[in-house]
Amino acid sequence: MVHYLVKIIFLLFIIMPQNILSCPFVEFGREVHILNSLPGNSPQLEYHCASGDDELGYHYPAIGTDFHWEFCGWINTLFFCHFWWGDKDSSFVVYNDLETCIWDGRNFIPSNTVKCLWKVQDDGFYLGYFDEYAGENVYHKYRDW
Repeated sequence: MVHYLVKIIFLLFIIMPQNILSCPFVEFGREVHILNSLPGNSPQLEYHCASGDDELGYHYPAIGTDFHWEFCGWINTLFFCHFWWGDKDSSFVVYNDLETCIWDGRNFIPSNTVKCLWKVQDDGFYLGYFDEYAGENVYHKYRDW
């Protein structure tokens, strides 16, 4: 009987969608998005993102494209990115808080934000969220290059 139950549980994990397997607890599912909003005819943006457990690699996004990843956000989850653009570079944490994406985002990001939206512009980095009432993304400048 136990052997039969183990087979059923194993088969359920095989047929479950991948995003459910990556975060079995829906309330902890998180996304980080990085949008390249640099002006046209500018140097190529490059960035490298990682956590202690996940190596997301180097990326060279076209202007207007969005790179994103999903994960299970626990209390100690931390992702950082290093950005290069022409002669400028900057590195910082892009996720470390289950409620507001980053600890110092509590002043302008609502609690229980599931999608952390980063926008890279020529004047710096913007952190945002989707405002359900306005039906649009809202961004606040986070830092300069």
